[in-house]
Amino acid sequence: MISFKKHLMIGIGIRFFLVYYGEVQDSLSDVQYTDVDYRVITDGASHVLDLNSPYKRHTFRYTPLLAYLVLPNLLIHHTFGKFVFSLFDILIGLLIKWILLNCYRENKISIEKKLLKLETLNNRNKYFIKRKNENLSNSNETLPPKYIRMAELSAYFWLYNPLTMVIATRGNGDCVSCSLVLIAVYFLLRNKQTTLQYFVAGLFLGLSIHFRLYPIGFCLAFYLAVLDKPLQTFTDYTQAILIPNAKQLALVFGTIAALIISTSFFYFLYGHQYFYESILFHLVRKDTRHNFSLYFYLQYLSINYSITLLEKILTFLPQLILIVTLTIRYGKHRQTLGFSLFTIAFVMVTYNPVVTSQYFVWFLSLLPLSVKNFKNIGLRKAIFMPVMWFISQGGWLLPAYLLEFKGWNTFEFVWIQSVVFFFSNILILQMLVSNYDVSYNYKID
Repeated sequence: MISFKKHLMIGIGIRFFLVYYGEVQDSLSDVQYTDVDYRVITDGASHVLDLNSPYKRHTFRYTPLLAYLVLPNLLIHHTFGKFVFSLFDILIGLLIKWILLNCYRENKISIEKKLLKLETLNNRNKYFIKRKNENLSNSNETLPPKYIRMAELSAYFWLYNPLTMVIATRGNGDCVSCSLVLIAVYFLLRNKQTTLQYFVAGLFLGLSIHFRLYPIGFCLAFYLAVLDKPLQTFTDYTQAILIPNAKQLALVFGTIAALIISTSFFYFLYGHQYFYESILFHLVRKDTRHNFSLYFYLQYLSINYSITLLEKILTFLPQLILIVTLTIRYGKHRQTLGFSLFTIAFVMVTYNPVVTSQYFVWFLSLLPLSVKNFKNIGLRKAIFMPVMWFISQGGWLLPAYLLEFKGWNTFEFVWIQSVVFFFSNILILQMLVSNYDVSYNYKID
């Protein structure tokens, strides 16, 4: 059997080959393999190298950290950044395994502690039980092979996903923000549960928001998961939010500290232009050419008109209601935090006014954390969902290609396929939620 380390090496090899293949396709085809954003980031890096602002490059609308990250594109080789992003892509696979192993270990310890409580009720040796309870809390006991195997299989879901591999090797940097989110999850779900670890989790959550705004939708789920206790009534939720404990405060301070430091530093360097291009622009962004979004055609038809506040509210409200609902349903427990983050990211992408392929990694990087909870989903559904998802994308890509490269007026067809893709996503989310087994847990053999 191939070891996990060898699978990592194979994953690295495939990604490095795709980087080389991309160079060949770029030189031979009109359809470029390299993401246009990669060229924009590289151009921004060239301005940084000249000790200027990366925002001198038109359409550079990212954190300057991305420009700094690809500076070797200009000093070593223009594909250097693709290799860096590929390694972040591999890191995501590692983090998935680490997080799941930690969750299995925590569940095992939790169950064994419950068994110890039963022993206490039976009036057994309380001193022995107390010592055993302390040993469990500090245990690094190896898990049974089947649980290690399950964590590795979940990581392979990412490592061998062709879509995510292509997105990273095309030169897209969203794998960096996904890595930061997963690092935050890793620290949040560690067994020791110290105040320092929650502060560190907050730092990485804040840094991920600095890279991409979408993780801001995870904040309430992170906050409630730290509390990790039953919340039933409106009063329970109000107290959980307004009366934080020390661990919740550590998470909040870490997040705010990372955001303030990073934002202030780059505002000092590049002024208002940084603040507008990297933050404010994404709140009012339109893509009137074509994108997967249900709202694409509305943006195209209203390009010469200002969208009213009411229209903006009606566009954003369904997304907000779903995010809050899913956070309340799944975000209040450590065991279901991964699925909560996945569904939140899925909703944010599906309902966003601008949707491009790289956005898919936002939720695909979180889905493997919940694979263990879909044991009863059935083979037919497991095959049907990805097939439907890719077919609905393929139906969109044809009119989009004719629009982009042939100049045909296919705007209406692109919009129709956007509607099909939207409802495909809604159906998939409904199937995943209805087949998610909340009660699944580690079972003592």
